[in-house]
Amino acid sequence: MKKLGFIGLGNMGMPMAVNLVKAGYEVYGLNRSKGKEKTFEDAGGKAGMDLPDFVAAVDVVMTCLPVPADVENMILGENGVLSYAREGQLIIDFSTVTPSLHSRIEEAASAKQVKYLDAPVSGGTTGAEAGSLAVMVGGSEAAFSEAEPYFDVVGANVTHAGPIGNGTKVKLINQYMVGMHTAAVSEGLYLAEAAGIDQELLYKVLSGGFAQSKIFDRHYTQFISQEKDEPGFALKLLLKDLGLVEELAGQANVQLSAGAEVRSLFEKADESGLGDKDMSVLYQFVKHHESK
Repeated sequence: MKKLGFIGLGNMGMPMAVNLVKAGYEVYGLNRSKGKEKTFEDAGGKAGMDLPDFVAAVDVVMTCLPVPADVENMILGENGVLSYAREGQLIIDFSTVTPSLHSRIEEAASAKQVKYLDAPVSGGTTGAEAGSLAVMVGGSEAAFSEAEPYFDVVGANVTHAGPIGNGTKVKLINQYMVGMHTAAVSEGLYLAEAAGIDQELLYKVLSGGFAQSKIFDRHYTQFISQEKDEPGFALKLLLKDLGLVEELAGQANVQLSAGAEVRSLFEKADESGLGDKDMSVLYQFVKHHESK
């Protein structure tokens, strides 16, 4: 059985890496915060290595990092993963970045006879813990076939979307709609409150109709109704993704008029100091700021 390396043991990466351990793989973890590495070791993983030894020890390197610059530096940077990668290794990036970055990474990887896949995921921390993520994969058929057993551990809805970058294009459209749904839920719930409609009643009614969505379920039942805002997925990360969507739309010569309004709403919420809270906190921003 091949040895796996997982870089980025955060809210998403940790449960994904732990599920690979539970599936019987020998998994090495690497993280900026070494406390996370200790947590991973306690869950059965291996840790405590520097990057050169880490890459040398594994057959597959997986990354799950917050922003494009992190991915670029970790894989393409001086003394990055590709500096130490060997012919035949496979690199899989689970982050949400840009299709153009994936193209540059694949070009550099191919020059070293290293295989590369972009494989962003959706489903949040609950999906990561349950191993039920949606995994959208871009890259060659051969690399996808090699990686499919790993995807089947972390996800329940695995799709090969085509050439490199296509997985990320699908993910960015997903994030665009997540942002739209989040704004609709936030404004809809505030409107209900202002109009004298009980929010629990509204949720029960709308959950049986066309307004039902996974975002409505998530935001209302896990966060808004519980008055919780500890991030499963931080508002600032969704705002980052909405910026990547805008970049993709520009490259495709598409104008997303409603999307521009929604992104502006998220920007204002971030500027008000809510960026580190869960994305569902947009409801609180709408209630306390936009309504004034």
